[in-house]
Amino acid sequence: MKEEEITKGLRYFFKRLEKKSGQLYYEEEIRIQRVKKVPFEELEKFVRALMTQNIFIFTVGINGKRESTILNKAMFNTNNVIRLYYSTSLDEFNQGYLLLRADSNKQLVLVERLHGVRPKPEVIYASLDENHVIRFFVNWILRRVDWDKTRIKHLELYKKFKEVEKQEHAQKIANELAKLEELNIKSTFNKHFGETKMYK
Repeated sequence: MKEEEITKGLRYFFKRLEKKSGQLYYEEEIRIQRVKKVPFEELEKFVRALMTQNIFIFTVGINGKRESTILNKAMFNTNNVIRLYYSTSLDEFNQGYLLLRADSNKQLVLVERLHGVRPKPEVIYASLDENHVIRFFVNWILRRVDWDKTRIKHLELYKKFKEVEKQEHAQKIANELAKLEELNIKSTFNKHFGETKMYK
């Protein structure tokens, strides 16, 4: 292309194109900075861990009656969305589940309830902090646990939790004993040799 083919009209067009392109790029960058990724990893880890355990919850079964269901058959985790069915029915009006998801537009972790045919989400809890959502979810599950089938002492993660707790307690005692020993040595040293800069 020859230089003379770049006419005044084309120059004007490309200058305006550059300006608009730059403006759109700047607006997109601002939008991306404003819409941060909402933390959801801890909640997903928590749910995946629960699904490995023999925890039973009461749900409404296909016959419309209360039944005990193992958690990993009622809960699903895909694409940063957690679904927990509390009612499964042949009558679509009685089907219902909780939906836990991160909403980057609202910058919140949402717990929504969906019930019936073509359900509309009803927000029952929302928080900036996924740990608050975990607390809400724990309370929701605890109200529905089937204690006749769920035996805490048989849960593998509970055994690991107790072991970690025991180790932490032993470490705390060891640290306290080490401090006491250091104080005793210092006291004995000061008694025999007087205060020195070494222990100040």
